Amino acid sequence: MKRIWLAWLAGIGWLAAALPAAVARAEPAYALGLYGPADVKRGPAEPFPYVNPAAPKGGRLNLRAQAPFTKLNPFSLKGVPAPLLDLVFESAGISSGADDEPFTVYGHLAESFDLAPDRRSLTLRIHPAARFGDGQPVTAADFVFSFEIMRDPEYNPMARQYYADVLRAVAVDARTVRYDFARANQELPLITAQMPILPRHVYGAPGKQFGRDFDQVAVGSGPYVVEQVEFGKFITVRRNPEWWARDLPRSQGRFNFDTITAKVYLDPVPLKEGFKGGEFDVLLVNIAKEWALDYQGPFVQRHYILRREIPHRRPASMQGYVFNQRRPLFQSLKLRHALALAFDFPWSNANLFFNQYTRTRCFFENSPDLTDTAPPSGAVLARLRELRAKHGPLAVPKAALEQPLQAPGADLPPAEALRLAGVLLDSGGWVRGPDGIRVRGGQRLAFELLIDDPTWQRVSEPYQQRLRELGAELAITLLQPPEYEKRLRSYDFDLVVAVFGHSRSPGNELLGYFGSAAAAAPGGANLAGLRNPAVDEVLDGLVRATSRAELAFHCRLLDRLLVAETLLVPHWHLNRDRVLAWNKFGRPARHCSQEFFESVVRDTWWADPERERRRRAAMARGEALPPELERQPTQTPEAP
Repeated sequence: MKRIWLAWLAGIGWLAAALPAAVARAEPAYALGLYGPADVKRGPAEPFPYVNPAAPKGGRLNLRAQAPFTKLNPFSLKGVPAPLLDLVFESAGISSGADDEPFTVYGHLAESFDLAPDRRSLTLRIHPAARFGDGQPVTAADFVFSFEIMRDPEYNPMARQYYADVLRAVAVDARTVRYDFARANQELPLITAQMPILPRHVYGAPGKQFGRDFDQVAVGSGPYVVEQVEFGKFITVRRNPEWWARDLPRSQGRFNFDTITAKVYLDPVPLKEGFKGGEFDVLLVNIAKEWALDYQGPFVQRHYILRREIPHRRPASMQGYVFNQRRPLFQSLKLRHALALAFDFPWSNANLFFNQYTRTRCFFENSPDLTDTAPPSGAVLARLRELRAKHGPLAVPKAALEQPLQAPGADLPPAEALRLAGVLLDSGGWVRGPDGIRVRGGQRLAFELLIDDPTWQRVSEPYQQRLRELGAELAITLLQPPEYEKRLRSYDFDLVVAVFGHSRSPGNELLGYFGSAAAAAPGGANLAGLRNPAVDEVLDGLVRATSRAELAFHCRLLDRLLVAETLLVPHWHLNRDRVLAWNKFGRPARHCSQEFFESVVRDTWWADPERERRRRAAMARGEALPPELERQPTQTPEAP
């Protein structure tokens, strides 16, 4: 499962080792495993293990949209794309969400993959039945166009960064396309198979501008087509009964609802009332206070609404207040570390979060084989010393060689952490002015946090107060999502709340987050503006890794360097989903713990008219539903 760059485009939350020269070309394959055929666990006619292949089709699903949206083109730079568009557009392959397949791609638009022995090219054979939603066939010309359109300045630049090592796409014949790579890169063939494929006859029509003329157009080859949209309010997609892939093995048990609607709620009060009133069906609760205090009334007690905490095995993304190092103020590691020390997580967890969260220590939390939080030793320590000798102490701070992985001050009482922060600022020449705010060389220690959700106002105010005690002035500015996105894409901010998500097999997405080349790219994901040659060297080794062990080694190196850089004030994480759902759906017996919960609902649940009838009857009588009607799906065997 790896669709990280598509998440970037949606606005939500990547290797040339010596390879054997004399490897015989294998037969074209129906799937690609990151480290070879052994990573492919399903047969060519086998559905995914987390679906019910016999799930009925029909009914509707109503969801909430996360933010107002302004366009139907998820790939252009400007504007906020609508939700659900990943159900409209497809790629050559489908990523598995199974626990035993960290990164495996099965053929979809491509019926077969032919990977060169030196991994410098990938040839795809397009499925003969593949069609776009308007009935036009999918051809090699569409694949070539979909690659070349990324060069358009109005295409989101993150895609160019992500696919920087793809040199060209060549139409061999009408149903065959070859991608040539700049270097052997272990995951590049797999992520190339995830490139979204657009119809050339639509998005490449003469006289059209990609970033302007397709805001109200969405034509793909996916299982759904856009039925109705009102920008900023709602979008409805309808299942295409003529979808070309409806009978393929890995389509079985998926995409079961006839229509799916996502509706925007701008305020938490209408959101809560809308859910309780049945306006939408599933709510993923991301606010600890709401989970602790709300949604526990008679409808939950009588099982009309199911309230669940469902464990997941997804990596815990690093979230935090990111310092923009493009600002001269934040180019001082000492200052960044002092400001991070001021954050009092124990107080926030107890008073705001009802002790539901765990402080995030590092960038690969909840990925046990990629993380070692003890002080570095052995090969990791030796390599860090080599990097420090080569690139200097600014690139490899002493803390990277000596300290355990943890959030700044996590091992100290909050009062002691704040005192130490003051010592660091004193040593940097920051002295308190008459109003208590520190000053150095005529510059006040004052900066701004941008937010686009009012919840962050409440959550951030205690940190604002702690910074005031330290002698720093933090302004919190709430913006509407379009203006917020504009400020982010132009890097016009001091601090921002950001999430550095990664898959179970981290790779090219990390180049976009932390690579020096991405720091200057407009609209990119390197929000911190990090430029560190040691980090670049480790990233290069990481994307060249040819085994899981080699990947883990480089992830541990990278973790040390990033934590020592204090790129951000680390937040918190949760290894379970807090979920509310109206009791009206059928669910597979096995839960896909690797996918985000709302994607699981959209892709694998189904409408159950009998369950709905029994729930309505029970509500009319004021009676509770029996326990068997609120059965919870099990995890996969490997899940906790």
